[in-house]
Amino acid sequence: LNRTPNQAAPYVGSSAFAHKGGLHVAAMERSPMSYQHVEPTQVGNEKRVLISELSGRQNIMGKIKEAGFGDGSDTENDKTVSERATAILTRVKQLENIGYTFEGADASVHLMILHSTRGYCPPFRVLDYSVQVYDYNIDSASRVILFGQDMGKDEDHPKNQRNGNPSARATIQLRTPNYDDMPNEKGEVPPLYSDQLEVADGDGPVDALASALKRALIPSHPSLTSLELVDYKVRILDPESATAAATRVMIEFRNTENDETWTTVSVDRNIISASLNALVDGFEYALVEYAQSCMLCEDDYAY
Repeated sequence: LNRTPNQAAPYVGSSAFAHKGGLHVAAMERSPMSYQHVEPTQVGNEKRVLISELSGRQNIMGKIKEAGFGDGSDTENDKTVSERATAILTRVKQLENIGYTFEGADASVHLMILHSTRGYCPPFRVLDYSVQVYDYNIDSASRVILFGQDMGKDEDHPKNQRNGNPSARATIQLRTPNYDDMPNEKGEVPPLYSDQLEVADGDGPVDALASALKRALIPSHPSLTSLELVDYKVRILDPESATAAATRVMIEFRNTENDETWTTVSVDRNIISASLNALVDGFEYALVEYAQSCMLCEDDYAY
């Protein structure tokens, strides 16, 4: 029917079995039926633990266990997990205070857990980037009216030259670890990492950044060809600051091969910076979850 599912629908909505408060989640861990009168699997749903400013340590520990760290079989390891959960929870509350929201951005939480794990090696790191935006029509009163209209047979008219062409160009430099440490024919050991510089055009700065990021990573990570951006949300957090206001950006991604989706979040007073951070998290999550490569490395590979 091409209708968006109602997240708040009873039983089948994605929020029907979502749990948020710290004490609430702690009680659920001990007795799930204390807050649920039916098993989610009986109605084709699943239990979800949300991360927010109301979360407790148990919320984070549940996410850590979902990520595959700390299954309760190792007491010493569980103590480390508990300490790490406390540190992550403190970080979450700090970020929530400046405008982040993690309730709908599980991918960002997952990456936060991975980055706190000893031995985790990010698949790439952005060294620097720049974005250029250009336009021919600077008359704001007629921008919407004139855009896309035929200006007659004058092919040299700026609008006829501009229509349909990219309006932004992004340049991005990445560093990726080199997992192949075998010497070549000359006996030379390859460097621990390699740098990649790419340029891409797009319909606006965010589109250009996404294209440049994808172009730089696809040669070493072909699985990203199935990655697409499906939603881009922006919210101004302090309107009283006018053009200097903090901006929250949430980007939803989708893997076209298995139709899985995930969302990342970032906050910054520079909307381009917030957008890039959310993009980087989304691409990193895609590589961690779906790429055929290991993201654990020795300390020597830290870059």
